[in-house]
Amino acid sequence: MAEIDVSELLGLVRYLDNAEHEAARRTHPVVERHAKALGEQWRKNARATARRHGKRYPSSITAGQVPTASAIEWEIGPESMLPQGGMGRGFEYGSRNQPPHWDGARAAIQEEPKFVASIDEVVRSLL
Repeated sequence: MAEIDVSELLGLVRYLDNAEHEAARRTHPVVERHAKALGEQWRKNARATARRHGKRYPSSITAGQVPTASAIEWEIGPESMLPQGGMGRGFEYGSRNQPPHWDGARAAIQEEPKFVASIDEVVRSLL
């Protein structure tokens, strides 16, 4: 009968399990920081484009963590329950009465390279 030594494999499994927890621990603050920055930039963009008819719209843009056990997830955008939050679709994508403002899209384009660089740092620190 052949004997197989799997001690190194078991060690690798333990290491990977610990690495998963460490990755989540390090990733959470990065995602939180960039989600909040995205929300702030979206509000800033909206303040510049909403004008008088949308004076409450920028304040309706929020960033909040979505509770989940398997991911780090945030939702950023106009909160429909807040004043003028339900107008987010019209401000972002436009309507027959106004052109699109693209406040959220511009904020996402601006924040994405910073977020990717931060996640890259986390991944490199884990290797």
